[in-house]
Amino acid sequence: MKDVIILGGGAAGLGAALYSARFSLDTICIAKEMGGTGNIAHKVDNWIGEPGIGGMALMDKFIAHVKEYKVPLITDTVKEIKKIEGGFEVICEKESYQGRSVIFAMGMKHRELGIPGEKEFSGKGVHYCYTCDGPLYKDSTVAVVGGSDSAALGAIFMKDYAKKVYVVYRGDKLRAEPFNSEQVYADDKTEVIHNANVVEVLGDKMMTKVKLDNGNELELDGLFIEIGHIPLNELAVNVGVKLDSHGFIEVNKEGATNVEGFFAAGDITDSTKLKQFITSASEGSIAAQGVYNYITRLKK
Repeated sequence: MKDVIILGGGAAGLGAALYSARFSLDTICIAKEMGGTGNIAHKVDNWIGEPGIGGMALMDKFIAHVKEYKVPLITDTVKEIKKIEGGFEVICEKESYQGRSVIFAMGMKHRELGIPGEKEFSGKGVHYCYTCDGPLYKDSTVAVVGGSDSAALGAIFMKDYAKKVYVVYRGDKLRAEPFNSEQVYADDKTEVIHNANVVEVLGDKMMTKVKLDNGNELELDGLFIEIGHIPLNELAVNVGVKLDSHGFIEVNKEGATNVEGFFAAGDITDSTKLKQFITSASEGSIAAQGVYNYITRLKK
């Protein structure tokens, strides 16, 4: 039985794997794809010390670093997690594993519009992280889709880079916090298009424009979709892990959940609203220390 099974191969999972190894814990890391959402980030400008690095290149560095500690990185799809005597059993498509503890770092996925052209131009004009990819659009024309705080903050962020910012929202008034909404409406470079939906993304090698359901088209360099996130929490819920009202896993300062031996880290947790590589890697290391303390107590 392993000391810890880490589920997730993004910044949180790999950060947890690195620190688990440094704590001399018997560790394995399982993910459908090592690198996680980092693999689809076109460019990352906010990882300290690596300005402008590609998301996949950054994840490759994470993976190489973890491999130096001989942590097995297993590519497989997790189907179920069961509580067993002395720990947990993780059942995957190819094999099953047992561990005294689990660090759950399977993250979340961005809500998509589900429209023609969205997938084809993902990373080629269509983005889901304005802090990651927004600085690439200096002096460009962009649009942000959504009406909540994430969309409003995206528009506020992008006005410092783009020459023109559209906000496309299906409602007749932004539903962000008043302070954020007021900043959007007051900005000269920002135009809010109410009662409209983006229904198609068009382009050649890169996105060039979008169609709206009001019959209009917008010529754009970039489109930022900010309509929320879906925490990938189902496997954790099945072992009794508590969630907050938004579906994120509740953790304490050590990354521990309400289920003994079950820890969580990264975008899936309620510990911070800042869902970034740097916070995820930090949470992974904190959870690894939490596991170390937990395993130490078990062995006494």
